[in-house]
Amino acid sequence: MKIAVRIVLAIALVGLFLSQIVVTQFPVISTSTSFATPAFKTVAVEPLPLELYCPGAFAEVGGESGIELGQIDRIGEASIYQFLGSGELIVDPGLTTTPGARLVAVGDNQSTGLLSVIQSQGIARDRAVGLMATTCSQPLFSGWFISGAAALGQETVLLLANPSESDTLVSLQFLVPGGKISKQVSLAAGQTVVLPVSSVIFQEPMFSLWFETSGVPISIAMQQRATAGLSTRGIDIQLPSLAPANDNLITGLSVRSEGFDKPVLRLFNFGDVATEAVITAVASNNVVVLRQQVQPESFAETELDLTDGDYLVRVESTSPLLVGVKNTILKPVVDFAWLTQSSKFTDLTIPIPSYKTRLHVANFGLAALAVNLEITNGTRVEYQSFEIASLSQVSLPISGDSIRINSASEFTAALEVIDVPGYAVINPRENQNFGEALSVSVR
Repeated sequence: MKIAVRIVLAIALVGLFLSQIVVTQFPVISTSTSFATPAFKTVAVEPLPLELYCPGAFAEVGGESGIELGQIDRIGEASIYQFLGSGELIVDPGLTTTPGARLVAVGDNQSTGLLSVIQSQGIARDRAVGLMATTCSQPLFSGWFISGAAALGQETVLLLANPSESDTLVSLQFLVPGGKISKQVSLAAGQTVVLPVSSVIFQEPMFSLWFETSGVPISIAMQQRATAGLSTRGIDIQLPSLAPANDNLITGLSVRSEGFDKPVLRLFNFGDVATEAVITAVASNNVVVLRQQVQPESFAETELDLTDGDYLVRVESTSPLLVGVKNTILKPVVDFAWLTQSSKFTDLTIPIPSYKTRLHVANFGLAALAVNLEITNGTRVEYQSFEIASLSQVSLPISGDSIRINSASEFTAALEVIDVPGYAVINPRENQNFGEALSVSVR
């Protein structure tokens, strides 16, 4: 009997102990619980250093004679022009480069106001005469080219560079009429590669290119050379275009060779639905409107029958298109340049090359645009202001070290170089890493 009482008493004590634990660890939750007022913290996220890359000097395939199989040489040096704002240049390649050059700046202003760079090079070889000039841009994970050509008298070379500290694999898709051809290129950290497109495709007078990396951004440029028999017909270099769009804006098309090669507009529809493009070319004394059907996954090319003048071009479509214009000049040498979609800016700074240069500023908006220019030449600064009417462009010669353009509304711009070496159009791009003050809610 005593044993039974002891067992009952022990069970009761254990139950009492467990009930105290439950009450202590798991209190009853009221249905009218109130939470503490959130505390807000401001966190500053500093942007990474701004890194740009210049693609480097002209790549000659096959030696100067063109018949040396497997021979690829970088010829001469490309000149580097840079603008550095209120920051510090921590990687500076100097004034020239042959294989390509990396520039890195640190500072608060993440834009062309911190670092803006271009490169240029005049070429006079037996098989190549002309001028190559382009902005030096941020490395990219992916992008498009519209201007490819790989056929008789048309040579295209890709200049690839991996300025990062990690290896990567680059996937290339050459989109040709009727299909696509794929290739992969391995790029070790710090490696540069010159890839003649003729090693991948041939007898394709037009192609576009889509590239994508496996994890780190790269620099990629498309160099082109044109010939007609034994005569040279110019050289050009392009950086990746902006993404396909329903509204493509092209700035700085100068027609100076009426009766010779007309500007050629190329459209590429990467989608699976046909679309119609409405093309509007506007100069101070001429307006031309065209319509062009573009089939799915197909190209369309059309000559622009334009009188001499400075044009802006707008291409509107219901489906996104990739757009470019090939423009040829006769003097001082026969040379050409590809003009692709322009970026929009409200504030742009760009260095000026030491060639005869014209600035084109365009207003694609619906209202007049007030624009301010600040041209720096050594310690001297010149200011200009003017108004651009809707769907109009202002073109003026400039010289100096750099030019800043700003406005309350968006504009597009291009630098056109026509001088003894040849012809080039420089299409500026914004330079920016993300970083700003963030407001964080902490409960």
